[in-house]
Amino acid sequence: LRAPPPRAQCVARPPLFGAMGAALGCPDDGDTDMSGRDSHMTSQASSAIRVGDHEFKDLLEAFRYCDPHGTGYIKDHQRFAAVARELAGAEGDVDTIWHDIDQDGNDAVNFPEFVEWAERGHVQLPTGVARGGAQVLVGRGLDTSGLVFPPTWSGPRDDPSYKKVIPVTHPSAFVELQELLDVSYKKVWTRDRKATGVNKIPDSYELIRIDRTENFSDWRRYSLKRHHIEEDTTTGGYLQQYQPLTAQAKVCRRHNLHAEDCNEWLLFHGTSPEKAKQICMGDFTMRLAGSATSTLYGKGTYFAESITKGDEYAKPDADGVCCVLVCRVIGGRVLYNAEVDPDAQSLQDQVLHGRFNSILGDREACRGTFKEFVVFDADQVYVEYILHYRRGD
Repeated sequence: LRAPPPRAQCVARPPLFGAMGAALGCPDDGDTDMSGRDSHMTSQASSAIRVGDHEFKDLLEAFRYCDPHGTGYIKDHQRFAAVARELAGAEGDVDTIWHDIDQDGNDAVNFPEFVEWAERGHVQLPTGVARGGAQVLVGRGLDTSGLVFPPTWSGPRDDPSYKKVIPVTHPSAFVELQELLDVSYKKVWTRDRKATGVNKIPDSYELIRIDRTENFSDWRRYSLKRHHIEEDTTTGGYLQQYQPLTAQAKVCRRHNLHAEDCNEWLLFHGTSPEKAKQICMGDFTMRLAGSATSTLYGKGTYFAESITKGDEYAKPDADGVCCVLVCRVIGGRVLYNAEVDPDAQSLQDQVLHGRFNSILGDREACRGTFKEFVVFDADQVYVEYILHYRRGD
């Protein structure tokens, strides 16, 4: 691999002391009873739970035990089954117990999925994620008093079923998000533009309408994943930082991105208006693989730092209005690649089975076009906005 570009920074960092940064929603009084309880689990409470020679004081410790290689995913069915029997009183054979947690059937379980499984099984252990040194407990419902929401959040903060697309009309929002389009614009052509039906590169992009999304379940899972990655990168003692073009925009500062802690970015994902709404009301419907716009760097979901690149995958409606998603994306440990012909399977395996969390494919360095950012876990993505725009001549 070639050396990272000048914008990359390697920052030495002290190890993390105690629990991870901000608190996440977990129960303390059992005000809300989570639905979907599992018939194979029974309630079990303990300040610490022992499995063999290992004692777990929180869910993060249990998750690490189930993920001994630090890949960010539990894949060992037997190891998990042994932990599940002690933590949640899980019953049945290994396959039955695994099916209880691997509900999307991709044969890999991340930390947010593990926490949700523990809630369904009423496992009364702290998550391992805390604020101000205070641990929070799962096992008796859902308490979200500690969950830190985006600065624009206006909906309920205690309703797991809440999801809404909200029109934005304030002039300052249009100024900020038009700037996001402008600072990320590049007059660069790639063959993918042929798919738009217009081979000419637009001279500009005019913002017409803004929708902001609020999805409680997606945000909570995203927050859990972000804190898990932050904990991993911090205890590692360093993080290679990458700043996309979008980092120049003021809207990134207002959204308090955790750029220095886990490479959290605002990036573009071009799509059709219909697909945009489906994504915002659900999620990217992939955990370790999804509907990819490309397979150059593996079967992940691809994001762009430039509106020009994101626009290559946008589909105009009958009035010629296109849309692009603006997403929070957690890059974490970034696998940088500037090869002309990358080995997609090898790169994907280094993320799915190694210590990397994403891929940065630098086609700007090797082809003079665009950087592409690829993730393989839907919980590393949260949709902030749907931007509706017109292509300028």
